[in-house]
Amino acid sequence: MDIYQQIWDADQTGNGVKPILAGADEAPTSGFVRVLNTKEGGEQPTADLKVLSEVVIPPHKQTTYDLARALFDNYMLDEREAEIETPAERAEVHELLEAIVDTAPMQVARAYISDETGTPVSRDRWYATLTEQWFRRFSQSGDRDLSGFEHVFVGEQEGPKVQGYHFWYKYYLDDGLASLIDRNRLPGFRDDRIVYLRGQYKDGQEQFPESVTISYRWDAPDYEAGAIRPLTKPIGGFFVGCSVEGLMAMGAVRAHRGARAPKEAVINGARYDMKLFLDQSERSVRTFYPAYLGPAGERPIAGGTSTRGSDDVPRDTPRLVSGPIKIVAALVNPMGPDEGNETVTLVNTGIEAIPLDGWFLVDKMSNRFGIKEVTLGPGMATTILLPRHSVQLSNKGGEIRLVDRAGSTTHLVTYSRAQAKRQGETIIF
Repeated sequence: MDIYQQIWDADQTGNGVKPILAGADEAPTSGFVRVLNTKEGGEQPTADLKVLSEVVIPPHKQTTYDLARALFDNYMLDEREAEIETPAERAEVHELLEAIVDTAPMQVARAYISDETGTPVSRDRWYATLTEQWFRRFSQSGDRDLSGFEHVFVGEQEGPKVQGYHFWYKYYLDDGLASLIDRNRLPGFRDDRIVYLRGQYKDGQEQFPESVTISYRWDAPDYEAGAIRPLTKPIGGFFVGCSVEGLMAMGAVRAHRGARAPKEAVINGARYDMKLFLDQSERSVRTFYPAYLGPAGERPIAGGTSTRGSDDVPRDTPRLVSGPIKIVAALVNPMGPDEGNETVTLVNTGIEAIPLDGWFLVDKMSNRFGIKEVTLGPGMATTILLPRHSVQLSNKGGEIRLVDRAGSTTHLVTYSRAQAKRQGETIIF
C-alpha cells in the first residue's frame, strides 16, 4: 500500500475527518467536510460561494486543530520581515508537537522512516526531526525567518500574492464559517475573508473530495500594521480532511532524504504529485502541497521508489490507530541473561480505565506476548515481565508494538543499538 495512503488511513482513525462531495447523503458521525468541487465560478469574484460548505469535527478530535490555530497569529505576514518569537509562542509550538508526536499518522511515518533507513527512530529523535523540518527558522533569497509551518499552514505575503497556504482547516476558518481574527487588534474586519475566484480542476478531480485546486482572494491579517491586506492566490491546492498531524506526517516522509519516499501518491483512487521544496540546507520544509494528476491506474507511480520493496508487491505496515495506552519504557538489555528478564512499561494517558486482556506486545520479528489480567486506570502504569520464548527485545536495536484486541497497533516505539548496548539501563521512549 502507498505510504501516503497508509498515513491518510491512520489519520482517519485519529483526528482526520472524512471529505465528502457536496451532494452526498452521508454525514459520518466521526466527522466530515462537504466539498464543492466545481469547475464553475467564472471570472467574477463570488464571496458567498463556499468550497468547504460544511465542516463537522467531533469534540474528541478538535484538540490538535485548536493547537494549530493558536499558532496562526505568531507570524509576520510579509515573508521579508524578521520574526520575533516570544517564550509564549515557543511554548505553543512545543504544546502542538507534544500533542501530535505519538498520533497514529505520526507512528506510521516514523515506522516507515525507521524501516527505510534501517535506523530505529526514538521518540526524542522524531520530535527533533519534526521541529527541524517544520519550525526551524531559515532565510532564503532575501526573505527572512522562514519556516515550513508558517508557509504551508498559515500563508505568507509576496507582493500582491499569497505564498503557501495549503491547510484546508485554515482556509475553512478564513472563509467565514468561524472567525480567526482578534477584533481588538484588527478593527473593521469581516468574518468572510476568502473570495472564491474560480476552480482550477483538471478533468476528473471533481470526483475526489480529498483535494481542491482553486483561485481566490484572501483578506490577510497584518497584525503589525493593524490592517487587512487583500492578496491573490492565482492557483492553490490542498488536501481536505487531514489533520495538522496527518499533513505534517506526509510531508515528513516526503522530506526525509534517507527514506526515499515516492514523489507521487495514490490516495483514495486519485494520483498526486507530492510537491516538495526544501531550504538550502535541505533540512527544513520550504513548501509542501499536492498537485492532482488524475485517477489512479493511468500510469504507475514514478520516482523515489524504495529499494526495499517494489511497485508490483506493495509492502504493508500494520494498521495503526490512536489510543491512550502508551509504551513509555523498556529494559531490553538486563543484567545477566536477557530471556525472562526483559520488561516493557505501559501507562494509561486517558481518563478511563482500560482492560488489556487480549492485547499483545509484538517485536520486530512479529513474536508476540499476550497480556492477561491487567487493567490500567487513568494515569496508572504497569511493568510487564516478558517470559522466555515470547517477545525478544534485540540488543541490536528493534521495535515494540502494542496491539489491541481488534489487531490494530495502538502504539509503536523503536530503539537503537546504542541504546540497547547499555546493560541494565531502562530505555525511556
